[in-house]
Amino acid sequence: MRHLILLMLSMGICHAAPLTGVDLKLVSDTTAVEASKPFTVGLHIHHHKGYHTYWQNPGIVGVPTDIAWTLPPGFTTDPIQWPTPEVVDMAGHPAHGFHRDVLLMVQITPPSEITSKDITLRAEINWMACAKTCHPGNTSLSLTLPTGKTTPSVSRPLFKKAKEELPTPLANWSVNLLSSPSSPTIRLLLVPQAHPPATLENLYFFSSDGQVSSDRPQKLSPQVKGAYTLILERSEYGPEKASHLPGVLSTTTPIAKNGDLAARINPAYSDKNQPVTP
Repeated sequence: MRHLILLMLSMGICHAAPLTGVDLKLVSDTTAVEASKPFTVGLHIHHHKGYHTYWQNPGIVGVPTDIAWTLPPGFTTDPIQWPTPEVVDMAGHPAHGFHRDVLLMVQITPPSEITSKDITLRAEINWMACAKTCHPGNTSLSLTLPTGKTTPSVSRPLFKKAKEELPTPLANWSVNLLSSPSSPTIRLLLVPQAHPPATLENLYFFSSDGQVSSDRPQKLSPQVKGAYTLILERSEYGPEKASHLPGVLSTTTPIAKNGDLAARINPAYSDKNQPVTP
């Protein structure tokens, strides 16, 4: 990924232009902050027509959006809750990101005691917005909230929609890795647990840690009893000695028990590396 970014910079494809291609704002799901009571803040990204930003693992090209927080003493944050990504294109290079508007949610936990009348959350945002050209950006945002009893904010519908876009753990399929961590080909066996088994169409795997890059072909092969094998090529830039294969499976037909078109998986590599029969 980095070598392509450097190549793009050397070709003049990327131009530093803050807020080009996007509008950004911080929103909260509550109108006030209460001691010890977690709440959620989100970075809302509105993409201008034709632009996209990037997922936590962009793939062969791109830079993920990053939020660096400066909080009052005693406040802590959880990692970004990433929505299900899309396949995006940058100068002919497929990548993982978002064309649609998204809310990157972060849970914040206050300390057990708050003495001030209000608190200010500050965030340093870094991102890359791409269309025909790429525009790295950086800006500082802040959000001030009073302290006291929490009540739902007017942004609650935005958070409700964002939660619906989070991939849930895959529950109605068993997923087994049939390959070793060092194998150049990764084979995933998906066996249905529901009857009748669902039909998977246009199944795509978004690799969270870069074991499978966005420019690698993916092949879905039907097996007996409604099972499928997903064949992936391992990226030479992925992590070494991985114990699991984390990521998101996305389809154009429901794959999750609740009818969602995406679900999280994190199957473990087996030392024995024995195929599992459907």
